[in-house]
Amino acid sequence: MWGARALAAAVGTLSIAVAGNHFVNGAGQTVRLLGVDRQGTEYACQEGWAYSDGDDTAAAAAADAAAIAAWHANAVRVPLNEDCWLGINGNPQYGTQAGYQAMVETFVSDLNADGIYAILDLHWSAPGTVQADGQRPMPDSNSINFWQSVASTFKDNHAVLFDAFNEPFSPAADGYSSDQLTWSCWENGGCTLPSASDSDTSVPGTYVAVGMQALVTAIRNAGATTQPILLGGLSYSNDLTGWLQNKPTDPDHALVASLHSYEGNTCSTTTCFSNQVAPVAAEVPVVIGEFDENACAGSSDTFDTDLMNWADQSGVSYLAWGWFTPDSAPDCNDYYLIDQSGNPVAPNGTLLKAHLAALAASTTGPVGTTSATPTSTTTTTGTTTTTTSTTPTKPVRCVVPKLTGDTLAKARTLLRRAHCKVGKVSYREPKPHISAKERRKAPQVVKQTPGRGRSLKTGSKVALVLQRR
Repeated sequence: MWGARALAAAVGTLSIAVAGNHFVNGAGQTVRLLGVDRQGTEYACQEGWAYSDGDDTAAAAAADAAAIAAWHANAVRVPLNEDCWLGINGNPQYGTQAGYQAMVETFVSDLNADGIYAILDLHWSAPGTVQADGQRPMPDSNSINFWQSVASTFKDNHAVLFDAFNEPFSPAADGYSSDQLTWSCWENGGCTLPSASDSDTSVPGTYVAVGMQALVTAIRNAGATTQPILLGGLSYSNDLTGWLQNKPTDPDHALVASLHSYEGNTCSTTTCFSNQVAPVAAEVPVVIGEFDENACAGSSDTFDTDLMNWADQSGVSYLAWGWFTPDSAPDCNDYYLIDQSGNPVAPNGTLLKAHLAALAASTTGPVGTTSATPTSTTTTTGTTTTTTSTTPTKPVRCVVPKLTGDTLAKARTLLRRAHCKVGKVSYREPKPHISAKERRKAPQVVKQTPGRGRSLKTGSKVALVLQRR
C-alpha cells in the first residue's frame, strides 16, 4: 500500500513533475495528489454575482487554503471559466477580466503558501460568441487562446498543473444530438459538435472541436515546459479505455490521465478500476480528479472508502468534489464536503477527512509522498491483466436529488450526476426588501418537479423554479 507522505513543506522548493508513471517533487520523492475540488470560479463570474462562490476577499481565500491544508490535503483543483479569463462575450459579468485573473493568481499563491499544489481546470467553455455558461462536449478555438494565456501566466510556477478540459462527452450518448465524439476526435479534433451545453440544449449552432493535441501544443508553446497536463477521457472523463492508444504527443513527456468517477457511473467499481484504469496507471500518472458517493450517513455504502483504498494500493491520486460553503444546511446527497461552519459533511466530507488524517498518521512525513516507486499490476507473462468482470450490472436510473436551495449551476451538476436532465426553468420575482448584496447573488431553486427521491428512467427531466431570496 502506498503510504501517505506528501510534499516538502518548504514553499520555496514546492514543485511537481512527471517521472514515468508517477509524480515527483523537487526532492525527487514520489508524490500523489490528494485533496479537493474548490468549485465556484467556473460559474459565479458568468452568472454575475462574484468571482467565486463565496467570499472574494483575499483574507477569505487565504483562510480557505489553510482550512483545506488542515485536512492534510496537498492538492486543490480550481475550475475556471474560459470567457471570464479571456474577457470575451461580455464576461466576466461581475467585476473585470483583470480582477478575475488576479483572484485566481492570488488563490494559487495562497494554496502554494500552504504547501498545496494547484490544478487549474478548464471547466466551462463555449465556441465563438456563445456564452461559456456550462460544459461543452469538447474544447473550441477559444480554448487554445485560454491555455496560451493561462500557461504563460503560470509558466514559472512549478507547483501548478493544468487540467486541459474538464469532461469530454458525446452528445449522441446524452440524447440531444446525433453527433458522436470518438477517440480520434478527442485526440486531434475536427468533428462537428453542437454549441449547446449538456444542461441547456436549446442553444443553436455547431462548432468544430479542438483536440487534446492542440491544447497540449498551446500550453507548451506558451513556455510552460515542465507542468504536468491532465487529460480526461470520454464519457465525462469516466472512460479511459482508448487513452493510451490516442495519447497526444508531448515533447516534455508530462501527460497525466484524468478519471472522474461518481457512484453509479459505468466505471465506478474496483473491478473496473483494476481492468480499465490500472493498465493506464502502469504507463502514466492517473489522477481521479472528481469522485463522490451519493448515499447518506448511516448507510452501508462503501464507494468512497473502496475508491480511496484501491487508489492508495495502486499509486493513484484522488480529489473529491466539492469544497464549497453552502448558503443553507447541505443535504447528504448534495456532494458537499463542508457545511456553513466549515465542518465535514457526511458522507463525502467526513470520509475524506478521516482517510487523509489516517494516512498522515501512518507515516512520519507529510501526506502524499513516498520514496517508493510504483509498480504495475502484471500477469506471469509480463502483460497487463485485463480480465472482464462477470458481475451483473444494475440498470442506471435517474434518482432525483434534493435541489432546493441550490443555484441553477449546482442543480445542473447534481442532475447530470444523478443521470437526470434539467427540464423547464422558470423564475419568480425576488422576495421584497432583500438587500442589494442578496440581489447580486444567483437565484436559488425554490421548487422542483418531481421531488427528491423519485426513481425514473435515465435522462428524465426535472422542472425547476428559481428565486432570489
